[in-house]
Amino acid sequence: MVRHLKASLETQAPCRFYIHGIEQSGRWSLASQFFHENVEDFKRNYVEVVARQADGLPVAVGDLLAQALIGLGAQESELPASDHARAHELQRRSVAQTYLMVIRDVMSAEQVRLLIPASPGVTVVVTSRSNLWELQAAYDFRAVALDELPPDAAWQLMVERLGDAATTVESDVLQKLVALCEGHPLLIRRLAARVGSRPDLAQRIIGDAENSGGGVLEQSEAKWLADQVYAALDDELRRAYRLLVLIPGPDFGARAAAAALDVEAQVAAGLIDKLVDGNMLRLASPGRYAYFRLLRPDAVSRIEDRDGRAAVVARVTDWYLSELDPRDGALANRWRVGALSESALVSVDRGEALVWFRAEQASVLACVAAAAGNGQHEVAVRLCLGLYKYAHHQGRLDLWLDCLQAGLRSAELTDNTAAITQLASHRGSAHLAKEEFEAARASFLQSLKCAREIGHAMGEQSALEWLGKVATAEAKLAMAEENSEAAAAKIDEAFRYYDDSEKVVQFAGETMPADQPPRMIALLGLQRARTAAIVPDPEASARWAGGALSFFDGSTEVENRAKCLMVLGFAAKSLSVGEDPVECFEKAAELFAEDGLRRGEADARFGLGIALAGRGRADEALVAYRRAHELYTELGAAEADEVLRAIESLGL
Repeated sequence: MVRHLKASLETQAPCRFYIHGIEQSGRWSLASQFFHENVEDFKRNYVEVVARQADGLPVAVGDLLAQALIGLGAQESELPASDHARAHELQRRSVAQTYLMVIRDVMSAEQVRLLIPASPGVTVVVTSRSNLWELQAAYDFRAVALDELPPDAAWQLMVERLGDAATTVESDVLQKLVALCEGHPLLIRRLAARVGSRPDLAQRIIGDAENSGGGVLEQSEAKWLADQVYAALDDELRRAYRLLVLIPGPDFGARAAAAALDVEAQVAAGLIDKLVDGNMLRLASPGRYAYFRLLRPDAVSRIEDRDGRAAVVARVTDWYLSELDPRDGALANRWRVGALSESALVSVDRGEALVWFRAEQASVLACVAAAAGNGQHEVAVRLCLGLYKYAHHQGRLDLWLDCLQAGLRSAELTDNTAAITQLASHRGSAHLAKEEFEAARASFLQSLKCAREIGHAMGEQSALEWLGKVATAEAKLAMAEENSEAAAAKIDEAFRYYDDSEKVVQFAGETMPADQPPRMIALLGLQRARTAAIVPDPEASARWAGGALSFFDGSTEVENRAKCLMVLGFAAKSLSVGEDPVECFEKAAELFAEDGLRRGEADARFGLGIALAGRGRADEALVAYRRAHELYTELGAAEADEVLRAIESLGL
């Protein structure tokens, strides 16, 4: 603002700003600070005009002009009668004058139109809850948004307001307090005032806010702010404000909003734009929107019976299912229980599917619980099934397990044994990824039992394969603990499960789709290759992995190709002939990255670094290690420390 003011003074050009932000975000405080810090540039002349009445209604334009004229020295008794005459008088009195005029709490650009002096010596600052972009388009105002303070500024304001109490609150607790305020200056000031006198309240405030999903102000303190916001809306925007809060998840896009509001996407986008311009929603990321923490609980409290809460949730969760099915299909050619929706037949590009999942994963996870709570148990089950490929391989396993519990409850409530077969298997895979072997085994045994009850050959084959993978993981742990006897027993157990799994495939006949048996045999080859690598038997491992790769090379299954290459890479390190381990790890890393699988890429980069270091190519190994460390750190994986030790061993 100051730079623009100085440039305007030098060029004799008008200087105009509009400051917008959520209620009590410090709009007027910024305007006042601007005047006091540059008071000499305005020759100490200040005019203030208030554009909103105490009841929230707009002040008439004629009355606004009267305030401005009186501020410039006019007597009330000599004010012209008409608005245009008053506007003319304002222009006349502003000629060759220098002053700052602040027009506070403007509700529409129309209120301001006649109050803009043409004199280059006059600076105009408008404050508004809404984003009055019309002022920028028509009158060359510059926008100053006060959506939220940057994290560093929010932290600094909290510490300043807490004073001595800031030293008595633990740093992580203080960080949570700042995060609760979402950069809102009013919330920071109010919260600091409460905690400053009672530092012991900090942890309780955090717990209460997290449990309620709401804000940090007392209900009575927040209500008057929200009332001011809500009163300014027309009926259509009020309905949107109430209903959009029912969309599960932290944020949403225009198409999900269209489903919630039961309108066309273009109409929903227009309503969202108005709510964002009114600082009732915030832009969470490009194309995605969220409620301010201050306003979310208020929007929930205003939901009315006529809004049809259950119907809104049903429309949104049904829409998410229709969007999920084809994108899940684009990521994995795996067996699924139950009939797919018609949308599953739609062809979706794999890259587009990954982009969609990255944006929507949290919302779909929330939709599972929302659908279950809404009595839409089939939808909850199918959403949960469709999330598996992306959610499992992206980590966040605790959230994924919570989602699976909700999906399994819905399957059990509807006696959907086929769904329990697959969801129990998914739960087992999550436990296995967390190295919770007993929980994983129990889930796979449940899946196996259900599959056999309903004669589901693919479910039975899969459960047996997964039980073999549990035994393999236990063998690997036993080897790390130098318990070779236990490792050998688990390796034998793993191979028995793989053999039993293959027998199911061989005797399944027409109960399996024709394309599944060769794929399952290839997957079992990959599992046997991994298990043989533990013995270690690199020749057997390379033989099994090579056979599996020959199948997956002719498929679209990028992840399984990468997994085969990983096994070949480790086997090749121990063999003087065969594949080049560097090439195997490099290609695997590329494929995992293409598939959006960060954990797989991290493992491949780590393996690549080891292979390069073994060949004396330390500089290249360092690059691979650094990328692996970056990925492991993002995932919160313990292997990050192993990579650091490998980097130190390079001696660079």
